[in-house]
Amino acid sequence: MSTKVIRDTLHGYIEVDELALALIDTAEMQRLRRIRQLGFSYLVYPGANHTRFEHALGVFHLCSLLLRRLGIPDEKELLVAALIHDVRHGPFSHVTEPLIKKYTGKGHEDIEDIIFGSHESGCSELGICEVLEDYSLDKRKILKYVKGSDLELSKLLNGEIDVDKMDYLLRDSYYTGVAYGVIDNVRLIQGLEFQDGSLVLNEKGITPAEYLLFSRFLMYPTVYYHHTSRIAQIMFVRGLESMIESGELEAASLTSMDDYEACVRMRHARGYPREMIMRIERRKLFKRAVYMPLRELDEGILGELSDEAKAKKLESEIADVAGVAPEYVLLDVQKSEEIKERRAKVLVGGEVRSLSEVSVVVSMLERAFQESRRLGVYAPETVRERVRKAAVRVLGLR
Repeated sequence: MSTKVIRDTLHGYIEVDELALALIDTAEMQRLRRIRQLGFSYLVYPGANHTRFEHALGVFHLCSLLLRRLGIPDEKELLVAALIHDVRHGPFSHVTEPLIKKYTGKGHEDIEDIIFGSHESGCSELGICEVLEDYSLDKRKILKYVKGSDLELSKLLNGEIDVDKMDYLLRDSYYTGVAYGVIDNVRLIQGLEFQDGSLVLNEKGITPAEYLLFSRFLMYPTVYYHHTSRIAQIMFVRGLESMIESGELEAASLTSMDDYEACVRMRHARGYPREMIMRIERRKLFKRAVYMPLRELDEGILGELSDEAKAKKLESEIADVAGVAPEYVLLDVQKSEEIKERRAKVLVGGEVRSLSEVSVVVSMLERAFQESRRLGVYAPETVRERVRKAAVRVLGLR
C-alpha cells in the first residue's frame, strides 16, 4: 500500500497510507478544515485559527507512533478512529456541543450515522461510511474506540493519558502563543507500556504525565476559560438557541454546518441572533458585570447555580431587578473539569498504582482545578453597572 506525507506545523511530516488518504478526502473530513479548534479564542489570541482538521491529523500521527512503540503496528480500526474521532463536531467545536446535546441528546462521539450510513440511503458516495466498507473494516470496533469503550486499546485515544490530549495541548499552546501547553510527547509515549493487558505508565512516564496535567490546568484559565472567549461563546450560543426556539434553525443541522455557514445563518436572521453575531464580528462584546471565584459564594446560591433551571431563573431575576431585557444578561457558571489523569495506572516497583497515589502534584492540581472555577455575569457596556448591582442583590454577594 503506497503512502504519502503531509507536512504538519508541530509534528513535521505525517505519513498517511491509501486508507487514511481516502478518509481525508471525504466531505465529512474536509468540513473540519472549516471548524476552528478553539472556538472564539481568536478574539483574544489572533493566531488561534487552527482547525479540527489539523488536530485530527496530529492525533492520527501520535496514535501511529504509540502503536509502533507498543508493538501493535496494524490496528487499522484504532488509527481510523483517531483520524475521524472529531468528525461530528459542530461550528466552533466545543462552543456548540452543549447546545446540540441539549436539543438532540447526542455528543460529538455519536458518529453512528456517519460510519454506518442513514437508514434511508445507506452509505453516501465518497463518504466515510463507503470508505470503511471498501476497506472491509470493523465499524463497530471503530465506534467503540471513538466512544472510549472497555477495549483497553481505546484508552490510547480516549483515556486518562491519551493522544488526543497530547496533540490538542501542544497545538493550542503553539497557535495561541501561550507556553503553558508545551509537553514532551515523545517522552510521554516512551513512558507508556502494557502490563498484564493493561495500559500503564512506567516510572519514566510519571514526570511527563505530571507535565501534561499541569499544562492542562494552566491552559484552562489562560485560554479555554478566558473571559473574552467565554462571553463571545455564550452570545453566539444564545443567538443560535433563539433561532432554534423560533423554528428558524434545526438543532440537528448544526452537526453538518461549518463556522462560516452558522455565522451566515445568524447574519441573515432578524433581531437578537443577528445582533449577537454582528457584535462578535465587530468585537463589541458584552462586558463583565460580575466575575468571581465560585468558592466565594454562599452554599445555597452555589447549589442553585448548579441546577440549570434554577440558574436560568436567577439570570431572569437579575435582568428584572436591573430593568434589562432578559436576553441581555448572561450568567456563566464554569463547569467542573474531570481529572481523568489521576486514575492513570502507574507501574512502580512491580506494583500497579494510580497516578494520584504516587504523585503529589496530581493531588494538588485536582484541588486547584475545583478552586479555580468562576462565576460570570455579563451584559452590554451601557447597562453593566445596573446589572452588577442587581446581581449583587439577587445573588447575595458581598
